Amino acid sequence: MDTLREDTVLGLRDRAILSVGLQVGFRRSEIAGLTVEDFHVNRGYDALRVIRKGGKKESLAIHPQTAQRIRDYLAVAGHGEDMEGPLFRPGRWNRTGQDTHRHLHPDVMDRILRKYARAIGVTRGYSAHSMRATFITTALDNGTSLEDVQTAAGHADPSTTKLYDRRGYNPEKSASFFANY
Repeated sequence: MDTLREDTVLGLRDRAILSVGLQVGFRRSEIAGLTVEDFHVNRGYDALRVIRKGGKKESLAIHPQTAQRIRDYLAVAGHGEDMEGPLFRPGRWNRTGQDTHRHLHPDVMDRILRKYARAIGVTRGYSAHSMRATFITTALDNGTSLEDVQTAAGHADPSTTKLYDRRGYNPEKSASFFANY
């Protein structure tokens, strides 16, 4: 997050997008589908409304740091009053001639992550979905209950949430290191 520029609209947008991925755990399509009105206050907490797989709608409280990053982006981008419009938008007209009043394509989340991962020397082994796994593992590692992480991730079954948990993966303990001949 420290490599992102805070003096440009795109830098602020990318910072907010990565924050939603890493601190809220949304799928890339869920991030791309957010509208300005989805960012709201629920019972005194900043929250995001999201449409999950299967069309289920939820409202989830978000980390204050993520909320501030969204506010910073909206303040500079200037579309904070366009409640029905996309929350995260392209920075300019694109090659197809479409304007900036449209949702980003989910593939853009991969490109954004790739751009900043390369800036810190990570060249492979990740995707936008990796942000979701990182969120789940970090939340569990910091003491959040499996049930709460399951709810945040929008999983119907706790076994799905456990699949994302990377805390037990210890490559240094691989059995192949002990098979000496």
